[in-house]
Amino acid sequence: MEWLLRVSESQAPYSIVRRFLLGDPNRPDEWYRVVTYAPTSDARELVGWVRTLDAACQLGWDYKCAYESWRHHMAKRRASDAEMVAAKPPAAEMVRFYREHEKKVARPTS
Repeated sequence: MEWLLRVSESQAPYSIVRRFLLGDPNRPDEWYRVVTYAPTSDARELVGWVRTLDAACQLGWDYKCAYESWRHHMAKRRASDAEMVAAKPPAAEMVRFYREHEKKVARPTS
């Protein structure tokens, strides 16, 4: 099974989630793989593997938010398209950084 994650029907997807059943056919392990959206599979990038559909959807959304935040940061620096392509970190790394930053922002200071 495969799902295209998008904000609305009029917008392009931001991630693709695919379900995998691995191991013993009688009691398979269920895993979900999240990749970035691109029209062809060779242009997609792995975001990560998770065990539930909810976690997969959250990972896809976090990637979308992380990517938009990174693009905004680069645009503020007035980076050219070529500079942005050269500087773009891997999708999984971008999500890790974004999630860590979000934890720090959400953590109360005392």
